[in-house]
Amino acid sequence: MAYEKVVQELQMKIVEEPNGFTNSSRRSIAPEAALLLWVPSENFQGADVYNHFCLFYFVLDQPSTKKLQTPILPGPSPESLTWSSNWMVQYAKPQGQFLDTPESITPESLETFRDSPNYNMGDYLEPRGGWRSYNEFFARNFKPGYIPVAVVSDQTIIVSPADSMFDGQWEIRSDSGVTIKTIHWKNSELLEGSPFADRFTQGIFTHAFLNPAEYHHQHAPVGGKVVEARVIPGQVYLETKTRLLGDGEDGVMFFDAPDNAGYQFCQTRGLVVFETAIGLVAVLPMGMAQVSSIVLTAEVGQTLRKKEEISYFQFGGSDTVLVFEAKSNVSVTAQVGTHYKVGNRIAQAFPEL
Repeated sequence: MAYEKVVQELQMKIVEEPNGFTNSSRRSIAPEAALLLWVPSENFQGADVYNHFCLFYFVLDQPSTKKLQTPILPGPSPESLTWSSNWMVQYAKPQGQFLDTPESITPESLETFRDSPNYNMGDYLEPRGGWRSYNEFFARNFKPGYIPVAVVSDQTIIVSPADSMFDGQWEIRSDSGVTIKTIHWKNSELLEGSPFADRFTQGIFTHAFLNPAEYHHQHAPVGGKVVEARVIPGQVYLETKTRLLGDGEDGVMFFDAPDNAGYQFCQTRGLVVFETAIGLVAVLPMGMAQVSSIVLTAEVGQTLRKKEEISYFQFGGSDTVLVFEAKSNVSVTAQVGTHYKVGNRIAQAFPEL
């Protein structure tokens, strides 16, 4: 019944907003089967991959199906997800498995990425014989020398762990929580089960987001010893909206996925905690939508230098969160809405150790 109702709701949207849906979108109103075997390709603007998974979640975000999902709200992690949210998690698994196969990439699909300027394909090292799957292509590496690092020898200088847009910083209050857009989230929920969670009380939480065309590896923002490294299972959430560009009949409706801070407390995520010269630093690579395959390369006991790889994503666009102790006395210099390359300076610590 819920599925039939959501199709009716989408059909009404097509009637109300006829210019807002391309022919491919109209054909994809029931996209779940096609997406499992979808061979990703791009348009010149580099927006097709983004629109593809936005469409999938646009269907799931309709009122009749949204109410069937586990709420994205503060509180203890539910012992089990609703059947709808659990289906979304289980659906992402075979999709990810297909994207690991040779069938997920073709010479023709790869050429569409080369033709899209947003992908900057000349910056990347193509392996001998080419990429063997879409996920392997997605996790492509820069050519040697493409990752500059700000003041490697100064451990008080904190660098961006990823190519990403800085979204903001929030204080972790004395009750070990972060208030984002009037909603209070517990730090213990973000760092679920971490023995170090209490160390970050009254510290700083920062958020940045990546887009699908970017370099999807994460690197150490400071040097130090890895004392915790694991993946925290969660949801595969994506909020989608539509926005109108232009007026009247000439207007075109586009998908938008506002990547706001807050949902990260419920999402599938990686957690890497460093013991550093400025105190404990937590790095959390965040899954988003079907991009919930987080591969950690950092291991407990390793000592990593600033800029060394700690993890990478497979498929889509995602987020990074950094958490600092209060005694690290971190001054964030990054500006909201500004894009930073991995290794660019975003903050400095003035530790009170």
